[in-house]
Amino acid sequence: MPALLFAGGVALSRLAGLSAAESLACLAVAAAGALLARTRAVARLGTWIAWCAAGSLAAALQPPPSAPPMDLTPRRVEGCVVESSVIRNDRMQFTLELRPGARLRVSWPPAKDGSFPEPLLYGEPVAAELRLWPVRGFRNPGGFDVAAYQARRGIFWSAAPARGAKLERLPGACGAAWRRPIEQLRAAALRRIDAVHEDDETRAALMRGLLLGDKSGIRKAWIEDFRRTGTYHALVISGSHVTLVCGLFLLWRRISGYGWRWIPLAASLLAWLYALMAGADPPVMRAAAGFTLFGAGAAIYRRLALLNTVGVVAMMFLALDPDQLFDSSFQLSFLAVAALGAFFPGQVRRRGLDAARLSAKLERRLLAETLQALLLLPGRVARGLVEGIAAAWRRVRSVFLASAAVQLSLALPMALLFHRLSITGLSANVIAVPFVSLAIPAGFVAAITGWEWAGRLAGASLDISRRLAAWHAQFEPDWRIPEPPLWLACCVALALFLWAAVRARPWRWLAAAVYFGLVCLVAWHPFPPRTTRGELELTAIDVGQGESLLLGLPDGRFALVDTGGLPQHGRRRAEPFDVGEEVVAPYLWHRGIRRLDVLVLTHLHEDHAAGAPSLIRNFRPRELWTSPAAATPFWRDIEAAARNAGSRIRFLRQGDACGLGPVECRVLAPLASQAPAARPHNNDSLVLELRYGRHAFLLTGDIEARQEAELALAGLLAPVHVLKVPHHGSKRSATPWLLDAARPAVAVISAGADNLFGLPHPETISRLRERRTLVLRTDESGPVTVRSDGRYLRADGAPRGGAARFEDW
Repeated sequence: MPALLFAGGVALSRLAGLSAAESLACLAVAAAGALLARTRAVARLGTWIAWCAAGSLAAALQPPPSAPPMDLTPRRVEGCVVESSVIRNDRMQFTLELRPGARLRVSWPPAKDGSFPEPLLYGEPVAAELRLWPVRGFRNPGGFDVAAYQARRGIFWSAAPARGAKLERLPGACGAAWRRPIEQLRAAALRRIDAVHEDDETRAALMRGLLLGDKSGIRKAWIEDFRRTGTYHALVISGSHVTLVCGLFLLWRRISGYGWRWIPLAASLLAWLYALMAGADPPVMRAAAGFTLFGAGAAIYRRLALLNTVGVVAMMFLALDPDQLFDSSFQLSFLAVAALGAFFPGQVRRRGLDAARLSAKLERRLLAETLQALLLLPGRVARGLVEGIAAAWRRVRSVFLASAAVQLSLALPMALLFHRLSITGLSANVIAVPFVSLAIPAGFVAAITGWEWAGRLAGASLDISRRLAAWHAQFEPDWRIPEPPLWLACCVALALFLWAAVRARPWRWLAAAVYFGLVCLVAWHPFPPRTTRGELELTAIDVGQGESLLLGLPDGRFALVDTGGLPQHGRRRAEPFDVGEEVVAPYLWHRGIRRLDVLVLTHLHEDHAAGAPSLIRNFRPRELWTSPAAATPFWRDIEAAARNAGSRIRFLRQGDACGLGPVECRVLAPLASQAPAARPHNNDSLVLELRYGRHAFLLTGDIEARQEAELALAGLLAPVHVLKVPHHGSKRSATPWLLDAARPAVAVISAGADNLFGLPHPETISRLRERRTLVLRTDESGPVTVRSDGRYLRADGAPRGGAARFEDW
């Protein structure tokens, strides 16, 4: 309870903005009330308030980190490498510390021959000519806040080398002297892992991540089955890794009986060394702290209660870093361990023999005597056989029940954070995870000794776990779940608390039934999406240097125009970032959208359509509209996903009829005679005119000057109120041909902040402002929205965070 109250105080301070003085005053009053109270109930209430105020005080004393002043002009930068370099996304990435509290993440491209500079280790001083810009993520509600995550690590800027820049190693050393040998030990261990598994790239990458937390070489496809079946946690360094690493010490303690005091303490030191070698990420540091408490308790002959240990560790880390409370790994880790402590206290704190255990022991002895008589077995063999089977059954049963308890307890955060629930995870955690656990000690033995047989055992165990996860994934419905309403999330959390806290069996069964019913309601999600009926909504989602537009129709349905993506420019990355899965889908789930009515792909460039396959799988649109497309591999992937989802595919041309409920939709381009080219071009784009009430919206894809002129000369461009500016506001788009014919009141531009192309072009912005058009830009404001009820327009996301509302003229 104190840990929950402390965490509640942290959340209250962050949400309400309580000052340190207010929190301290509340703490003093509550503590005094608890000490002077005459009744136990009042003292308990005062104690609870004091714990909550203590959490609020800890948060107030450590405000969220903010970026220190920095000159962002391209210049020579000198700094200390504080995170060793890794190769990720075809770039060498490392972290530089310029001064305490001022770090930047550098992404260094390969040379023309594909080579990279020599790897950088912690503590090396370097210098280079760099371009700097603030860390920015995708600023959509419901999405991952990259800027806040990096700020908690002290990283406020991203950097890339200026044209022709070279990486210069400076003499000397920097950083903490005690950490340099640990990082060198980590680098040596990674090299040993690569050497042991040099004939298998997949095994080597997975073992690097499994043993030392280096995920740089792991591809998403290799671990997707673990994610779908709820077993991905086994691949993440956590408490189980720390226990297995320190298991040799504990095994010696149990077998020999020596060192009951000092062995747990020595194992604790090993746990901290391993945590630092594994990257010192918060999950493994929390595990090391918990193991240290266990070691300290063992040294003084005290058995620790799991829930108490979890509470102490949680408060320690929240006191040091209150913002960890909002980190998904913190929430999942502590909730999972707390579920084990709450639902299986007997597995953690053994109790004396009760009547049920004595009865079971007697039944096993009778069964052994029966087998001895029937099969003529020696008494010792019969008893050993029965006890072995019973022990195995108890082990499997306890693991299955523990897995079920954890899976059910994590249902709400899994739905909120990852929008998925796993059904096969109940058995996959029992069958597949033990093989991952076997691969960990075998992998360490292979890395330390170089023994080939240990490497084979580790690799084989990992391969078996992957096959078992893939087998379970075949039966996984892979439910993707929109964000539940706030009231339902609160009810689920309350039901889980009552299920764990209530001890009377009838009431506990009732709480369990209510909780299970509420979880089913979360998975079913019969709630309407967050929209305003009777309005046409156009939202430009922040997808960086790409485009994705959400259309909320007046009848409550939704259409999505383009899916975003990273422009490839002819380069094919081994595993490009999926904007559809990682950016667009979380925003749609945040809006409560479970299915799309129509998905429109204006043309097949990556920055408009790369996210289509994942969005089709997740939202199963009833129809897919696009311009005539050539049978390229890119289109075939989209087509296959659409057919698997049961989506009707329509190739639209000028003059085709397309209905969006009460919204009138007209196709202006491409021309009816236009045949698909071998490669997609900007002028292949679908151009749609939408009319609702008095207002017209023009969606233009990436058309350029030639197509704009043809549409204007053909008399197809009528005055509109909202224009989606073509081609991210490039110089060759939004020409006077288009602007003079359309005369928009509002212009929406989708572009990435600080993009390399300089979009939107200043001349385009100047042309719009000359015509007194309100310009809304995703690079400045994040997602921007324009709504029409048929009479009034309302624009959200206007410059300086404002809003505009005006009546049709």
